[in-house]
Amino acid sequence: MKRILVLILCLPIAGITMAADPPANHLTPLMRMKLDRSKAILEGLTLEDYDKIAKNARALRLLSTESGWNVIQTKEYAAQSRDFQRATELIAKAAEEKDIHRAAFGYAALTMRCVECHSYMRKHRISLAPTKDLQE
Repeated sequence: MKRILVLILCLPIAGITMAADPPANHLTPLMRMKLDRSKAILEGLTLEDYDKIAKNARALRLLSTESGWNVIQTKEYAAQSRDFQRATELIAKAAEEKDIHRAAFGYAALTMRCVECHSYMRKHRISLAPTKDLQE
């Protein structure tokens, strides 16, 4: 069962990394930190290191409150951020309760939030200005 779980968790990340991971020098410092923390959560999941899982999920949650996080001000982007934060909270809580399966589910949800938000940003980057307000 653990092998299947690891395979399920690693395949999407490997595909994302190979297909969409720009060279390290093209990532913003905030994106590098997000990527490093999410990789650390995956490592914690594979090793069942609950402290590592919880610590990095909480760190990701804190990163989502940084001013550099909110690159555009739309309702959709705000909703994406809230979904991301809920996923980090689910991971941290599951890790604290030593529930590896729920933590893994949270990580899958977190990964989907990342993919959805990055897709949204690529589709709308040209049409959205950083000063748009939340009323759209």
